[in-house]
Amino acid sequence: MELPLPARPASPKTLLLVGSGYQIGHEHLLSHLGTAADVVLLDVVEPTWQKPWVTDFETYDPDAHPFPLEQARKLVERHDVKAVITYNEPDVLLAAQLAEALGIPGLPVRAAEICRDKLRQREVLAELSPTVSVLVHDVEEGLEVAEQIGYPLIVKPRALSGSAGVCRIDDPEDFVRYFRLAADIDKKGMVSDGILIEEFLDGVEFDVDVWSSGGKAEVLYWCPKSFDFDPHPIEIGYVCGEGALDIEPLAEGFALACAAVLAVGIDRTLSHVEVKMTSKGPRIIELNGRPGGDMLSKMVHMAFGLSIGSLLVSAALGEELEAEIVPDLAAGLKFLYPQRPQLFEGLAEAPDLRAQPWVHQVGELRPRGTVIEPPPIDFWGRAGWVIVTGTHADEVRERLAEAGRRLAVEGPYV
Repeated sequence: MELPLPARPASPKTLLLVGSGYQIGHEHLLSHLGTAADVVLLDVVEPTWQKPWVTDFETYDPDAHPFPLEQARKLVERHDVKAVITYNEPDVLLAAQLAEALGIPGLPVRAAEICRDKLRQREVLAELSPTVSVLVHDVEEGLEVAEQIGYPLIVKPRALSGSAGVCRIDDPEDFVRYFRLAADIDKKGMVSDGILIEEFLDGVEFDVDVWSSGGKAEVLYWCPKSFDFDPHPIEIGYVCGEGALDIEPLAEGFALACAAVLAVGIDRTLSHVEVKMTSKGPRIIELNGRPGGDMLSKMVHMAFGLSIGSLLVSAALGEELEAEIVPDLAAGLKFLYPQRPQLFEGLAEAPDLRAQPWVHQVGELRPRGTVIEPPPIDFWGRAGWVIVTGTHADEVRERLAEAGRRLAVEGPYV
């Protein structure tokens, strides 16, 4: 069941939002953002689905104006903008740079640069989260470093997110193939110079969003992830809420996430942090200068009663944190993938499944009639998704498994 939007404050502040992302993944977050404050939007296209949640906008051509300070300044001149924000990964650094140039609070540029560079993350967090990580630029150099680190190991692009291009390599015979997969991945317009060769970290991985403002940092929620397509750790879904994790043994991981956010200098935002509880202690896998992506905002609202949009506003404005988790809620999301290259004709109708009150949403991510391919052929090869609800994580996991079996990806293999 969808929880209601938070009440709109009597005198909303105005925030400059850089980039709005894509509708399926970000409309929920933007709706909460636009309910908690007035939002003026700087984006590469004019708003369509975003219109109910923004009060004004400016567009820019990223090829002609990669640093659209003039367009941003127009919005600032027309409105009493109190902070610059983004929740869209490709715009993290741009938003920070614009905030600095405009003299308006936002994520510090240095922190944004570290968030967009996994090598610098490792360097800055060397004492808090020691992890062997070496940057290389070709296969021959990579093979030499791999011998020094030892197998198994991890290869990953330097500046992407969402496990894109990441792979565990167990022996030298597989190194060249998987290295090239990481190097040749479609970067979706983001810059990523070089490949990192890292030690393999064992243990249980989970995500948190850390609220950070004015030198304070606090974990808002926790969420274990599910993976498939081994040896590529592709995130295929997550379960949030009551019973999803036994959080008492994770206290060190929570503390590390907050310490890492402060060490990097992340401020005036929510930081999505990936943590792994290893045999050597907790380690940071990755941290970001924005909240969790995809539909995580919706999931967190359904499973914890938290409004990520409202919390992003409070962090950006330097206000006090107010967040209270609602008990006895749980929700889960599963991404649906083809098993091999396939002409996509939709997801199975399964009308009796779709009619269940615990099936919150089923959606398709690719146009019908197009060819879709699973990871690692296409690391972004999701066909659709399903969201289910319950009162406990165990119940949600059972329902997700049933939905995953019955919502088959349909169409002939190619």
